[in-house]
Amino acid sequence: MIGPIPSNFANAIAPYAPVGRQPVSQETSDLKESSFRPAEQLDEAARSENRRLPDERRNDEVEQDRVSRNRSQADDQRSAQRDREQLELEQVQELAARDREVRAHEQAHAAAAGQYASSPSYEYVRGPDGVSYAVGGSVQIDTSPIPGDPEATLRKAEQLQRAANAPAGPSGQDRQVAAQVAQMEQQARAEIREQAAIEAEQQAEQVREEEEQRRLADSERESERLAAERAREEQVQAGFSEEQRQLDQRRARADLFNQASQRNIDINRRLIEIGVFPGANAAGRLFDSRA
Repeated sequence: MIGPIPSNFANAIAPYAPVGRQPVSQETSDLKESSFRPAEQLDEAARSENRRLPDERRNDEVEQDRVSRNRSQADDQRSAQRDREQLELEQVQELAARDREVRAHEQAHAAAAGQYASSPSYEYVRGPDGVSYAVGGSVQIDTSPIPGDPEATLRKAEQLQRAANAPAGPSGQDRQVAAQVAQMEQQARAEIREQAAIEAEQQAEQVREEEEQRRLADSERESERLAAERAREEQVQAGFSEEQRQLDQRRARADLFNQASQRNIDINRRLIEIGVFPGANAAGRLFDSRA
């Protein structure tokens, strides 16, 4: 038995000495490396038993399950975060590709349509990275015909046809515009054919009028020629008639003169015969002397 503690040590604190071991803080170096804890740490250790680190309770299966679940949840969270980041990256790439496609599509329309198209307008969507991307667009195109000029309307329709089919993949709206422009083109061609027919008829009518005018001019010239020939013939005929008239007059005067001479001869002969004139006068002497 251990005797009573001397009185001079009544208030002293005796170090704890486990059975078979040196007092605490007086152990040898070999004992300090032992797994046993110092005595003064036992109460604190008991109080913090439930707050020990998971590695200090390796035999606690519940704690191990909890740690495993926490690790699994953390892994799941990291995996979900990576999946979200990958999904956001794919969304950004898809939006960027869509943006390039939309802009190229609408710019192709605007470039081909030229003065008949407005500037492209776009519809935007904000991506996960905070950037706005164009996901839709449109270009306003003037598909009205040019009044009074089917040739210009045809050229415009052909240009708009090229504009509607300019993108690599025309949309349904593009095909509708192309169909509308095709109708305008057909109408323009019909008007051109009608106008060409009218112009051809007008040219034919003009040719007929010119031919009629030439025929009338030829007829007038022929009439003038015939009239001139008739006038010349009439002049010739008139001249011949005048000469004939003068000749007839000369003949008539000669006949009258001959008749008068013959009468004078007859009168003289009878006067001689009846003895009015002496017989010495030969026949015709009196007439000759008088003449």
